[in-house]
Amino acid sequence: MSRIPVTQAPSLLPVLYPAASAPVGRGGNTYIYEAIHTARGAAVSTSTQEVHLYEHFGVQPVRTIKYHSDKVTQIRVREESLMSSSRDGQIAIWDLRQASSAPSLVFKSDDAILSFDLSADSSVLVGGTQLNSDYAAKIQFWDPRAAGGPVKVFEDSHSDDVTQIHCNPNAPKQFLSGSTDGLLCTFDLAQPDEDDALQFVANTGASVSQCGYFGPDAQFVYVQSDMETLQLWTTEATQLADFGDVRELGQGDVTIDYIVKCKYDPGSQRLYMIAGNNGGEVHLLHVGVESMEYIQKLALGNAGIVRGFDWDLSDGWAVAGCEGGKLAWWSKLEQMASSIVTPTSAGPRRPGPNSRRFTPY
Repeated sequence: MSRIPVTQAPSLLPVLYPAASAPVGRGGNTYIYEAIHTARGAAVSTSTQEVHLYEHFGVQPVRTIKYHSDKVTQIRVREESLMSSSRDGQIAIWDLRQASSAPSLVFKSDDAILSFDLSADSSVLVGGTQLNSDYAAKIQFWDPRAAGGPVKVFEDSHSDDVTQIHCNPNAPKQFLSGSTDGLLCTFDLAQPDEDDALQFVANTGASVSQCGYFGPDAQFVYVQSDMETLQLWTTEATQLADFGDVRELGQGDVTIDYIVKCKYDPGSQRLYMIAGNNGGEVHLLHVGVESMEYIQKLALGNAGIVRGFDWDLSDGWAVAGCEGGKLAWWSKLEQMASSIVTPTSAGPRRPGPNSRRFTPY
């Protein structure tokens, strides 16, 4: 595969300046799995099976939720609701307007839940499971209005862990799934059974670690793999681009060791790749079909692998969570850099158990 050209485009995003940082959790052995932005700030899941809620640029959580008995595999926020899935076989939903530590709804599975999403019209909750002892990897469906077990199950589309579920933001009956088996599947729930609901299948050739819709009509899909590769597809399983191993895109003083995530910005209709390196740097790149554009570098220091990253481009801020247990904020307001708050860590941090590591125009 020929080398993908990478050009400089620093003006595509506002310059982000360090705003605040803090260790997360008690003691020195807490590390962060995921960090997502919310209307009020950020939500962070940790190795202690907790979810911490922060206000913008906050260094102390305003609320900590502890419910799951095993690893929290994914968190999502929809309006005033926080949702979390876990290897304990549960998806829990909290109403953030209520002070109760108990979830308002809990949906159960007999299998570890690795991924989930709620349809655009909130009519169906979709979850993907780990391959179980019967060699079944399932896509399960719940009625969000009623707690309990799944109302429907698909068992034939994937042969290994279902690592990703994403509901189409523009079409409430459609969703996509990604799996360790390398398959990317798109479904239409207007069809009643699995064979008819399965619309298209793309074989990416590598274990899918993350994927998601992008484009003004959610007509495209990006796919990341455990091998640090990135591909772009249409929802009808036509490949648009294969960037190969993104670690080979580093040049000059830019070193890339892993992909953190991809992020689509509807305002600019651009897809961005957030990549990191073992030196504590995060790199922001714009993804096109035949090239990438390097935008800027965010430095975290000796914080470990970046596991979570999110931003709000309209307000001009970003947040990252690291395996070393550090939460960091950036802002487009340069004056915030002069008042950085960095509380003293409670102790040395150990690495996590799994250290490693667009619009087509």
